[in-house]
Amino acid sequence: MEIKLKVEGKDTTFTQGFISGLMFRRTLEIQKKFDGKIDETTLDAMVDYVVDLFDKQFNRDTFYRGVDARVLLPTITNCINEVVNGASDAVGTDPDAPNV
Repeated sequence: MEIKLKVEGKDTTFTQGFISGLMFRRTLEIQKKFDGKIDETTLDAMVDYVVDLFDKQFNRDTFYRGVDARVLLPTITNCINEVVNGASDAVGTDPDAPNV
């Protein structure tokens, strides 16, 4: 998973290759908030989720300053969808894997 933000005037790409079970659980929680009305508090919570999802490679302020406002919500939604869809795709792929 990757996200591109403008940092100090330059396009910067941040990547995340590992999604923990705890982040999957948090993703489900954030989906519920996203389904309702969005206000400043909810938006901050969703941005904080993205920051945590990327292991704090950037902070909330860097995200807000670096993301184009026209794609702010789609960027968050894409992160949520990648976590949920990635977990769904992985279920049952290897019958010998633990926890399957």
